[in-house]
Amino acid sequence: MTGVLKRKIIFAIIGVIFAVGSGINAVKDLTDNSEKKLEYETMLIPVVMYDPDMFDDVSASNLNQLTVCAVWSIIKDKEIYPGKYETDDQGNIMIPAEDVEKAFAKLFGTDVIPTHIGVKGNFDEFSFNEQSRCYLVTSAGTVPIYTPKVTEIDKTSNTVVLTVGYLAAEAWAQDSAGNFIQPEPSKFVKITLRENDNGYYISAMQATDAPENAEPGVTLQATAPVTLPEATTEEETTEEVE
Repeated sequence: MTGVLKRKIIFAIIGVIFAVGSGINAVKDLTDNSEKKLEYETMLIPVVMYDPDMFDDVSASNLNQLTVCAVWSIIKDKEIYPGKYETDDQGNIMIPAEDVEKAFAKLFGTDVIPTHIGVKGNFDEFSFNEQSRCYLVTSAGTVPIYTPKVTEIDKTSNTVVLTVGYLAAEAWAQDSAGNFIQPEPSKFVKITLRENDNGYYISAMQATDAPENAEPGVTLQATAPVTLPEATTEEETTEEVE
């Protein structure tokens, strides 16, 4: 295996983030801005999980990579995916280019637009069918590289600058009660959000140093606790299964 258990653990973590953002689950050691931070983390999941190249302005970004993020934002929306979409003769889920454009604009604004070609990412590949004008998704069970942890929020009139810790997927652990133990961030990124008529979108992503007042890790309550003999890292869990 290996891949199966890893996917279950990491996507369960992502599920907990979404659930907590909706007030369903409990999070220990919350800070004053916890609700807003969780809201931003939910927004950033499909971007941070893919880890696109940094850019000072979205106009100078790698559009191929951002298109992958837009496709993933649709895949992670369980209210519409996969139920809303049809499949082709090979069983691929068909996501219309129009939906990807809307998801792209929601994440990255309207100053740039995705170029509809086949996109190949760090861990997934989505082909684009010119005839149907759809992205064909063959697999959506790949493990993300990182999950986001917002540590600082600096807001002005129409701009929000987030300091975001990137938590390595393989560094998460799970205790005997099935709770997920958050690791220390592997790196930090300044993500600038700008406001337009539709809300806030990502306009810049820049590498930064760890903040002096970085918050300690927290424990997230699992939606479906998995009892393990003791706290184990994902790597150790993989070794046990093998």
